[in-house]
Amino acid sequence: MTTLITGGTGKTGLALAKLLHAANRPVLLASRAGKAPEPFKAVKFDWLDKTTYENPVNADPKIDRVYMLVPAIFDMLSYVGPFIDLAVSKGVKRFVLLSASQVEPGDDALGKVHQHLLDIGVDYTVLRPTWFQQNFGKNFYFSIRERNEIFSAAGNGRIAFVSVEDIAQAAFDALTADKSPNKDLMVFGPELYTYDEAAKLLSSILGREITHKRLSIEELGKLYTGYGMSAEYASLLSAMEGNVGKSKEEELFNTSDDKKFIGKHTLLEYFQANRELWIKT
Repeated sequence: MTTLITGGTGKTGLALAKLLHAANRPVLLASRAGKAPEPFKAVKFDWLDKTTYENPVNADPKIDRVYMLVPAIFDMLSYVGPFIDLAVSKGVKRFVLLSASQVEPGDDALGKVHQHLLDIGVDYTVLRPTWFQQNFGKNFYFSIRERNEIFSAAGNGRIAFVSVEDIAQAAFDALTADKSPNKDLMVFGPELYTYDEAAKLLSSILGREITHKRLSIEELGKLYTGYGMSAEYASLLSAMEGNVGKSKEEELFNTSDDKKFIGKHTLLEYFQANRELWIKT
């Protein structure tokens, strides 16, 4: 049977596809372009175009489980819900949703998708990762290279930055387990850092000082809307980062072991492996 990966050419999706391929498990990657790197098969799929929702099952009727990386919009359930219902009608038995650490069932956006999985009674796992290590190479790529700074509204809050490889491993375990976990699972890296501490660590790798620029929640929200994000979604994300400053992520990190997956990849390893990203040539 086949696993469908939506957002299949994204960082977590592609890392998961490699794990499934190495385990000789059939996998189909869904992307807006309908293309994927070798050796993977791909199908055209766009969350915001419901006419593409049947493409995956038409391409491979043996799809029985789905990894969902959903669109970064506030009203995502109006798109993701119909796809889930269609997939179930076509024989999909298990879903793994990539959510976020602070999002509870029924909350806005991802929380409503989580709740929908509970309401329809399918086998599921909801992965709730904290902030990605890879954010330093994406969100902060330019600011580190050009201004020697990272920025946040997290204050002195600590985060167990997690790697996409560890998220992919948690997804692989949930998708391939003999019995579906049917629960949500926090996904963390092995160590807690404040942004000040992360900046100091990166400084030691780059050989120049990287500083942490502290923003208010409102300033961060305006930054997100400047990137083209809706005001509602920007407010949601910036509020989550503000919660870091209230020790929310540290509290979640210290939850009971049966409710979390602790990854193996450290922030130091990520900085060392990607040092050249932030070096001006």
